Amino acid sequence: MDALKVALIGTGFWGRFQLAAWQEIPEARVVALCDANRARAEETAIRFRVPAYGDAAEMLRSESIDFVDIATSPEAHEPLVSLAASHGVAVICQKPMALEYAACERMVEACRRAGVRFLIHENFRWQTPMRRVGQILKSGKIGRPIRAHIQFSHGQIELFDNQPSLYTDPHFAMFDMGPHLMDLARFFFGEPLSVYAREFRAHPRFAGEDIVSVTLGFERLHCHCELSWRTTDYEVFVEGMAGTVTWRPRGELTIETDSGAFKETIDPATYSWSDPRYGYSHPSIVTTNSHLLSALHGQCEAETTGEDNLRTMRLVDLALKSAAANQALAVS
Repeated sequence: MDALKVALIGTGFWGRFQLAAWQEIPEARVVALCDANRARAEETAIRFRVPAYGDAAEMLRSESIDFVDIATSPEAHEPLVSLAASHGVAVICQKPMALEYAACERMVEACRRAGVRFLIHENFRWQTPMRRVGQILKSGKIGRPIRAHIQFSHGQIELFDNQPSLYTDPHFAMFDMGPHLMDLARFFFGEPLSVYAREFRAHPRFAGEDIVSVTLGFERLHCHCELSWRTTDYEVFVEGMAGTVTWRPRGELTIETDSGAFKETIDPATYSWSDPRYGYSHPSIVTTNSHLLSALHGQCEAETTGEDNLRTMRLVDLALKSAAANQALAVS
């Protein structure tokens, strides 16, 4: 199978991890880098012996590219997606797709009209423990799920010094981690019927909310998604009619049924470039990229297409509106 040629747009903090992850996958070949800060792109490009650009339009005119991986700030996603679509180039775009739901709709429509693939890099559902939880739920080992709690902490505040714009975002938590949690809920349980959200600002360094609580109502399931600075003993807990499954971030997964308790240890994959402070997040970039690349090769159906991710971003949009109105909203 011939390697597909990818151009990375955005060589900042997360872009560097995207680039490193692509190097782990022989079925992809990075052929160009682009960043509005051309000096930064050139500094990175020297190490990988590929051309660097400061303008994406110039790069798309000059290079033979199968797809772009857009790893810029969310504000730049829509014009870059539309630009790539106008050149007939497939797109992988980092989450969040955009900061306004209407922009997400326009991006999906632009790619649909151009006939190009539009995929979203939503990596949390590709973390090894989250795939395992999904397998257990699908197997029916704990019966029909009736209650769930998904909670993640932001981690050390120093980690955000690498992304200083997050300190000034009017909606920090809802757009930084909110898509991850609500996409996980969809991955585990399908489509919710209602959204009720509350948000607060606790840490003074952030202009936007850093505490988020979202309740997703399903037909016969209640799922609570939370973001905070301290977390419970677990990150995922699901109660079913026949048992429970619990994932603890120290690497322990527990299944409890009437037959007893069964424990599994799940360690993150390790790469020379991954930062252990990010746990399973950095290794999941490789898994996500591999899946999306397989979809571009026509070997499978992508799980997180632009059309699918619209459903996640609709939940984010409704969560913001719910928090502002302090009332539950139906998912139309």
